[in-house]
Amino acid sequence: EPIMRSGLVDCLGFMGDSEVLSKLIIKHPQPHRLRVFSQLAGKNVAVVLPDADLQVAASVLAKGSLTFNGQCRDAFKLVLAHDSIAEALVENLAAQVSSLKCGMPWEEDVTITPLVERSRSGRLEGLITDAVENGASVANAASGGGSRAGALFVPIVVFPVAAGARLFRE
Repeated sequence: EPIMRSGLVDCLGFMGDSEVLSKLIIKHPQPHRLRVFSQLAGKNVAVVLPDADLQVAASVLAKGSLTFNGQCRDAFKLVLAHDSIAEALVENLAAQVSSLKCGMPWEEDVTITPLVERSRSGRLEGLITDAVENGASVANAASGGGSRAGALFVPIVVFPVAAGARLFRE
């Protein structure tokens, strides 16, 4: 903030949320002169076609959505699958996700580690609750999907997610 208020910044490169970006820009004494290059939160979509090998697709989806706990900008956030394979894909994906070991980064064979901020777990729980209230179910609930211990959040497979649910939009 102090650097932005100084007016010495001519160009801002930013990756993150549009609300945070807006707050930074308005701190600049001449925001209309500030060049901004940004990549804002996006919905990286994976599409699975009817002729896909569902075990391979589930493996790729699990890795592509959960690498770095899904907190990198290129992680899959939304999966679109043909109706004829959707349920089978969800079963395969739930099995893949359930097989991942959760724990601390220094523990052996751990894939899923705590989120960067503890508050993100609460936000995720809110998104999931909303999706369930809008007709979704937790495909891997039996294996602990969605449970948490502090900032360690066990990945969850939610299906089907209605277009009106916050999880679909945010």
